[in-house]
Amino acid sequence: MSNALLRATAIVAVALGLLSATGCGPGPSEQPTQKVVHVPADATLSKAGAMVADGGIILIAPGTYTESLDVRADDVTVRGEDRNKVIIDGELTRSNGVVATGERITVENLTVRNHLQNGVLITGATDKNGAGVARGPDGYLPSDVPPPVPGYLVQDVTANNNGLYGIYAFNRTDGVIRDNLASGGSDSGIYVGQCAECNAVVQDNVITLNASGLELANASHVVVTGNRIVGNRIGVSVLSNYLEAHGPSTAVRVVGNVISDNDEPATPAQATGAFGVGIGLGGTVDAEVRANTISGNTSVGVWIVSADDFAPTGTRVSDNAWSGNALDVAFAASATAPGTDNCFVLPATALTSPAGLSGCNAIGVPFAQPAAPKGLAFSKVALPPERPGLSKTDTAPRTLPKTIELPALDGIVPPAADLLAKAVS
Repeated sequence: MSNALLRATAIVAVALGLLSATGCGPGPSEQPTQKVVHVPADATLSKAGAMVADGGIILIAPGTYTESLDVRADDVTVRGEDRNKVIIDGELTRSNGVVATGERITVENLTVRNHLQNGVLITGATDKNGAGVARGPDGYLPSDVPPPVPGYLVQDVTANNNGLYGIYAFNRTDGVIRDNLASGGSDSGIYVGQCAECNAVVQDNVITLNASGLELANASHVVVTGNRIVGNRIGVSVLSNYLEAHGPSTAVRVVGNVISDNDEPATPAQATGAFGVGIGLGGTVDAEVRANTISGNTSVGVWIVSADDFAPTGTRVSDNAWSGNALDVAFAASATAPGTDNCFVLPATALTSPAGLSGCNAIGVPFAQPAAPKGLAFSKVALPPERPGLSKTDTAPRTLPKTIELPALDGIVPPAADLLAKAVS
């Protein structure tokens, strides 16, 4: 479910692209002091990151910018003046649109599109030059995992047609990704990964026309709620693997989302060939799937598998609204990593594999998907309708907390099928 090979072979391009496209940050003798940097009045986009001081703001005027932005200071806000008219366009030549490595970074109210790697990369990993990267080609060993960097907010961002991820948070903690539109990602629209205590919220986003809509890899303590995740090849992938540190993914809560019709052929091919899948859980621990509307997924609504020697353990699937799935739930844990304490509360009409799946401690049965249709190049994926942006775009930077509280999920019921469908400008 993860385009691991593409990420692995592309890491050199990521590092080189960042150094060539975004420029280097300030040296120790030239610390930036400007609290407000207007683009383009004060600086070009590619130079703005080196000018902004800790606690400052980069305010971007409407226009199409064929540059990248590299922000290394702490407590910085990157804000577009108009979500749909401030466009950072990679022209299918640059690696990333916005890269942020500082603590408590905000990126909001702009569009990032046509990058070979990521639209917005919020990362706690850097190369020897201080440039942000995703991960090394062979993953991380416990001895060399960099400490996570705290604090991020990505909101009211449109991320279209990017070669890996639209919005990518890696090796970070205490983050919120909300009210975004992510489409046309050849790996996923939104990604959160490599964080043992992510303490992250993915909320109220529209995620559509990606290979995978939302991907969480070795990501623990994440809440996914209020999202519209429709028209991808696979809606949500929660993975455990050895390509990144901190596996398995633990305590992920997918509650109160619309996860429907994830069988769109006019999307990039998914790495493992998955198609028609609402939610895939691979080797997860204590995952909760509750109070979602899960419908129209033409392979399976929720698919639970082992991942190498990571066994699905402590899964809870309950109180969802099911309709129109070829199969509602498939429990396909392997004999070598069968897992325990996986519990299912399903209506009597639910279609399951094994048949009659209910209660706890099911025995996995192999599940074979139908062949997936051929995919599109990410650059060819159609653009969904625009979304409204922020109503206020002044020069006041945001102050993010050092830690965030995950939202309470009690009392949530399955949302209406048109959740967020009409919120267009």
